[in-house]
Amino acid sequence: MYYLAEQDREQLMMRATECLDEGSSIQDKIRAARHLYDLWSDQLKREPNIHQLIGKLKSCLENSRAAMLELGIVETCKHCDEEEGGSCCGTGLENKFDTFLLLMNLLLGVSLPERHHRPDSCYLLTDKGCRLKVRLVLCVDFLCPKILNTMSKGDLIRLQQVSGDELTTGFMLYDAVKKFLRNKKRAALNLYWKDAKQTKRNRI
Repeated sequence: MYYLAEQDREQLMMRATECLDEGSSIQDKIRAARHLYDLWSDQLKREPNIHQLIGKLKSCLENSRAAMLELGIVETCKHCDEEEGGSCCGTGLENKFDTFLLLMNLLLGVSLPERHHRPDSCYLLTDKGCRLKVRLVLCVDFLCPKILNTMSKGDLIRLQQVSGDELTTGFMLYDAVKKFLRNKKRAALNLYWKDAKQTKRNRI
């Protein structure tokens, strides 16, 4: 069980939900995520902390999915989308995702979309639901009035618990992936300047 003090958890949430490449298109972010995956996925998965968090997150996602199925949320959302045209996953929502969150999905085996399947909805939404496993806080936490009105207090508390575990673990993995890549970038820059200085000395 991962424990974070409330203040630390709030700070981690702020960092992890900040869109670092705001203004870039979702297609560019997907290309960037795939590029990072091709370069670093093997090393990322071998990092002990990241490896452990990926396993923990998979378990949390399974628990969240099981709870949503048991409580009828999946079926309610499906019916609303297919029969009532009321999908909450509106067009433009994909712009809130950043490259690191997309990279996390690749690390969990998700295949990111090549095209916009439903132009009137989020780029990441397909006819079978969201393509992603790791989603935004907004996507995980949002419950429409129709769903809320059918849930008991106990059911809501249970859902909040499993969703909280999913989000907290996702935030920690997000932070770990960013830190890993930041250190790699710093190391690459240091090597570049070291080589540049050596080249300059050789010319003197």
